[in-house]
Amino acid sequence: MDYLGVVLIVAAVAAAFVVIARNQAWKGRRARAENDSQLALAKRTAEAAVAGLIEALTRLAPVAEQDPVAQAEYQHADAARVRAVRCLHEATEPDELCLVTENLEEGRWTVARLAARAAGEPMPSRRPPCFFNPGHGPSARNIHWHGRNVPACTADGARIDAGADPYIRTVERGSRRVPYWEGGPAYAGWARGYYAPWQGSTLVADIVRQA
Repeated sequence: MDYLGVVLIVAAVAAAFVVIARNQAWKGRRARAENDSQLALAKRTAEAAVAGLIEALTRLAPVAEQDPVAQAEYQHADAARVRAVRCLHEATEPDELCLVTENLEEGRWTVARLAARAAGEPMPSRRPPCFFNPGHGPSARNIHWHGRNVPACTADGARIDAGADPYIRTVERGSRRVPYWEGGPAYAGWARGYYAPWQGSTLVADIVRQA
């Protein structure tokens, strides 16, 4: 092979490497942009859930001031809030928001106990969050809804019993708002964290199987 032939081959190989490198770089930028977009959407949803827990804690602060047992529960819930906020700030992938909602689930459960104590009611049993909106806090019972057996809070259970629609948590997907379980990969971690402590429980089997 003459010198010119070798040069042409080397040039062709080099050009091919440049094309491949540019293609990989473009794919990498596109993947990062998609990740950033999904993370921003999921973080907004998680921020709203954290704000809901903060509001509940603020409302129940007077109860904690009057009862040492309630004070300990309040501190437990507030510690869960602090962990949730830290995980929210540290998240770099949408899936990492499961750590946020795992802590929110813990905080909401403790808030439910504080609310029962404030009302002079019996302590509630530990149950998974309301399927329709995990931000509603622990469910009161399981109900049949559209062929599923799902946990529901007292308010949503009563609405369904009356023939009305439950208050479903919707999220952004494209130009529409959809139920969070139709939100796609952006919200998968956010939703999973709420029910992570309940994996294997029959109370959430239909959520895992059909969501």
